[in-house]
Amino acid sequence: MDRLTAQDVVSFLSVLADKMPTHQERLRELDAQIGDGDLGVTVALGMKGMKDGLAELADADVGTIISRSGMNFNRAAASTFGVIFATALMRAGQQVKGKSEITVEDLPRMCEAAVAGVAERGGAQVGEKTVLDVLAPMAEVLKQAADQGSTLVQAVRNAAQCCREALELTKAMEGKHGRAGWFKEKSVGVPDPGCAAICLMMDCFHESVEQAADTG
Repeated sequence: MDRLTAQDVVSFLSVLADKMPTHQERLRELDAQIGDGDLGVTVALGMKGMKDGLAELADADVGTIISRSGMNFNRAAASTFGVIFATALMRAGQQVKGKSEITVEDLPRMCEAAVAGVAERGGAQVGEKTVLDVLAPMAEVLKQAADQGSTLVQAVRNAAQCCREALELTKAMEGKHGRAGWFKEKSVGVPDPGCAAICLMMDCFHESVEQAADTG
């Protein structure tokens, strides 16, 4: 498997929308430690909104599917995370607008665009305990994978592992933005909830790509 078709993207987003709500309580508990505890609900509502919009995207190009899915997520769960997640997907989708498939070479450009969009929208930098702290390292890993001629499966596997390792590093960071910024030094020792949500999504993406490769 060396590329994701529009049908593959719709299928993955549908699976993601079904699986992420199962982590609702886990995300709620994590967010409650350094936030307002609503991340679990936000993700569950956003994923439902995203899935509800997939039917009308069945014939769209991959960029449109990704961008509009981000918009549908935020429309259903307007929140700080909703805006950030929507921005990431919209910027990533713009990189493959009009295309019928996603290749390994597309992935780093998509992730880099997501990083730039999130940094611009949230005014954050890497190291400030935000989703950038997993997105930025993944962009680097994906670029390395593309440069080395890795398969799609290898690239996604490496990115998912990188995401988990980067999530662990956020424990040592002090929150600078949002509710975590209120806690300041008290946020140290707790992984960033938004990063945790992204990592759960990446685990799902990795699993879906592996399964598709095995059956393909």
